[in-house]
Amino acid sequence: MSNLSGYDGDAVGFDSVSQSKRPETTSSTQTSEYGECGVGSQTNFTKSCGSTATPEELHAEDDILKEYPPPGLNAFLRRVVPGMLEQLDQNDTENYVSSDSDEEELVTAKLLQEIQVNENTPGLGSGDHKTATILSLSWSSAGNNLAVSLGQTQHEIWCDHEGLIRVYTVKRTAGDKLVKYMDITEKNCVTIVKYHPSVAALLAYATNSGEVVLCNLRDSFSQTEGMQLTSPAGCHGSRPVTALHWADAALANRFLTMQIQNTGKRRGAADQILISAGSDGTINVWQVNSTSKVFESVICYVINGSKKLAAPDISCFDFIKSCPLKPFDEKVADDIFVVGTRTGSLFLCRVKNAQQIVDSKMADPVFDVLDSHGTCVLDIVFSFQRPGIFASVSMDSELRVYDINQPSPLKVICLDIIVSCMSWVPQSPSVLVLGVCGAAPVRVRLYDAAAARLLPVDGLEAAGTVTALAVNQSGSCRIAAGDSASLLRVWELPSRRLRLSADALNF
Repeated sequence: MSNLSGYDGDAVGFDSVSQSKRPETTSSTQTSEYGECGVGSQTNFTKSCGSTATPEELHAEDDILKEYPPPGLNAFLRRVVPGMLEQLDQNDTENYVSSDSDEEELVTAKLLQEIQVNENTPGLGSGDHKTATILSLSWSSAGNNLAVSLGQTQHEIWCDHEGLIRVYTVKRTAGDKLVKYMDITEKNCVTIVKYHPSVAALLAYATNSGEVVLCNLRDSFSQTEGMQLTSPAGCHGSRPVTALHWADAALANRFLTMQIQNTGKRRGAADQILISAGSDGTINVWQVNSTSKVFESVICYVINGSKKLAAPDISCFDFIKSCPLKPFDEKVADDIFVVGTRTGSLFLCRVKNAQQIVDSKMADPVFDVLDSHGTCVLDIVFSFQRPGIFASVSMDSELRVYDINQPSPLKVICLDIIVSCMSWVPQSPSVLVLGVCGAAPVRVRLYDAAAARLLPVDGLEAAGTVTALAVNQSGSCRIAAGDSASLLRVWELPSRRLRLSADALNF
């Protein structure tokens, strides 16, 4: 009992030990048993997987297998990752921006250059000595040349002013700025200039006296070297030529085939088709070749010729854009064009062969008449993305969007600004560039035709009334605008930052 009593006495000390150490030991044992069972099993399993392959099986050396990161990985990542990050940033600023925020970002156009075009042009002061105006602009297919025509907008009876075309080219030595390359003089005002859409050296222009001229600018220009080809005398009734159009490949092949059937002559590899429209109501189709010195008429269309009505004064026209990659159910005919007149009429026309024309003097291409504007149609432009859709603008600031499959317009928008000219922005499916005249502070505007709203773009200020517009169709979006004071301004537009509506292609 004494030993038992002594043991009982030791129990007092045991109680003290249990309060401090035993619970800790017991907890540690349980955790250790659980942890060893689970973690040890996982560790063994991982090592088992790692040992399924040996260096001999991989035919690799031990130092390479142990090296991390693998050889060349860092160099590869340094080369690839910056491009991936740049692409991700670019995708974040695509045309269709998230509509989570109601605030629209203000896009700023960068003014690249400002040029006083009529400097050192004493010959333009002939006639009534009025200040010359920029009448037309055209970018070359590569976007590195810009043609500018100077002249007078108003003529009481006939034109007695000298015309001038000033060609600018981009020079790297001048900081990628436009510098004067050459001057082309004419005895009449040059109403329209038009570069070929794919052959950068071909420039066509037309005069107020009805002449159509082709220039090959591949070499230095010189009239004595025969670099000019002129249309036959008397075309367009010696009245002003108001519009020019270079046919695309599909349309050119059709007209050249027509010419072969009519004349029996073989076509040349460099043959092109140039189409001109005049105030006398005629549309002439020309076969041109600067190398072989060919400038021949393919066919002449007379608007309303078959109806024996007075020929309208054509102010503008445009051919439908060819879209060969469109699905079959969305394809439309590629031989359709629309003609606008100074009285506001819109004629829907189709190419006709010589065999389809009974009287050559009444070759009328009109097959439908669309709902007319109330006044002069200033411009017509077909959409690049939507075949069969075109926009027209009239002198009363009415913008319309048409589908060739129906006579009435899809949209009629009455603008609160006075519009003088317009052009599509090729990178944006529903955006138009509008030239503004009058007392507006901003004389170049961007308009979303699908959503019927002006886009918030800053920096597009011009000094005077905008008389001509041209948008570069390749590379970066560059807008050139000429005004009534012969001042040329060129902007670069970040078109990918334009916020468009979700249905930008649904007019």
